Amino acid sequence: MCIRDSPTPSQVRQEELATLMSLPRTTRRARAATRSARVRRPLLSGLALATASVVAAVVMTDTAPERPGPAPSATLGSGSQVLLAAASHVERQPAASGKYWYVVETLADRQKVPGKNYSIDIRQEVRWWTAAAKNRYWSQSLDVGARPATEADEAAWKADGSPMSWDMRDVTGEIVTYAGKGEIAHDAPGGIADSMPMGEVPLRLLPTLPTDAKALRKRLFELVDKHYNGPEWTLDRIVVEDAVQLATTLPSTPALRAAAYRLLAAEPGVRSLGDVKDHAGRTGYAVALTAEYAPGTERRLIFDKSTGMPLGQEMVSTRSGDGRKKGDLLSYTTFTMKWTNQAPPFNTDYSDPPADLRSVPVDELDVETAR
Repeated sequence: MCIRDSPTPSQVRQEELATLMSLPRTTRRARAATRSARVRRPLLSGLALATASVVAAVVMTDTAPERPGPAPSATLGSGSQVLLAAASHVERQPAASGKYWYVVETLADRQKVPGKNYSIDIRQEVRWWTAAAKNRYWSQSLDVGARPATEADEAAWKADGSPMSWDMRDVTGEIVTYAGKGEIAHDAPGGIADSMPMGEVPLRLLPTLPTDAKALRKRLFELVDKHYNGPEWTLDRIVVEDAVQLATTLPSTPALRAAAYRLLAAEPGVRSLGDVKDHAGRTGYAVALTAEYAPGTERRLIFDKSTGMPLGQEMVSTRSGDGRKKGDLLSYTTFTMKWTNQAPPFNTDYSDPPADLRSVPVDELDVETAR
């Protein structure tokens, strides 16, 4: 939360980048907020962090991978055309305003239950209030319970006696339940936790970013290059990751969000997935982006057909191995977002456990250290 820019890392550790980026951004956020990651996270430096919650490390070498050739010209129905159509729709949306940018992200990791023949979605909900003018964040994390992943999984779960909890300690390090634990943590500015989205463009820079796609890519590359000492192909990957955040959950203006869509439309290999439903049952259309920083995975972005606004994303396996098959859904996230004048319902920090960090009043802490 509103913290001073910190020293730039001297070198990007490729294996840590690959490990962290193998999870969707919302999964990284939720795990950081709910698993004792009680540290101040500098903006634009989170990608160099390795977290104990990562379930599978993907190691990358220092040799740049072979990149696909130039993107072909967009054809009707191609991924590029879908993104360009979404950009056209979203830039026509009225510019809204409010004191807080409010985002609710429902996310799930799909995991096979040890010793059983079905999988479950381990779900969380993360709520973010962002006072963009002050660069301050409030966050709240809730365990909303696990569910059988598909209809076939539900049938197998019922045949197993419909258990209300699953021992996933060998997989995720925890026992998960059908009912969920409810609120796990919340965090206000100036508290002990000070969790924040990792690796994002500083909010104070959003009004300065260009709304032309080529100029936006150039500017994002300059920002990334300033903060990371890595090869160009690595910096390109981080640029795409930042563009995805501008396109999805950051409080971008309609013009800036549209520019991010157009930047992604120029990515090699982007393709259309046609009409889909997200995991909240909403109808939209989707595109696939190859997640080069996480070998063997693909990011799928889902957009509302009428407004062009983002609805959600999925991470899907593109190859078999390590207990998964090609085409397996690894995780998903749904988004709802809006500007609001309604303040967050808390102004203290809370975490369960540990008890010593519960309900820490903001006025008892050194708020200046978080500015």
